[in-house]
Amino acid sequence: MSQMMPPYYPTQPTETLDQMYPAIYYKCYPVVKRACEMYDVPSNPMFHPYPTRAGVQQLADYCCQQIAAEPGYMMDRQGGLFRDLVLILLLRQLLFRRGIYWY
Repeated sequence: MSQMMPPYYPTQPTETLDQMYPAIYYKCYPVVKRACEMYDVPSNPMFHPYPTRAGVQQLADYCCQQIAAEPGYMMDRQGGLFRDLVLILLLRQLLFRRGIYWY
């Protein structure tokens, strides 16, 4: 037992958790947030009082098109995973906007 090294705890973190997101997050999340601000409004029957599955799917398609249209974007081989990521970010943002999502 005496040969085991003690756990390493740095005195200062080298980077925050927000800085550890992959680069694709920084391309997707602003588009998702902007889309929610535009379409998740009380006058939109597909989103209020609760979003419909069709509305969420359409918004995910819209976000994917917006991200793909940005300069420097290259479609990954994981096209389905990319859309799933956008859908996860979208659902998370919609839940957060309704005060249902805590972390």
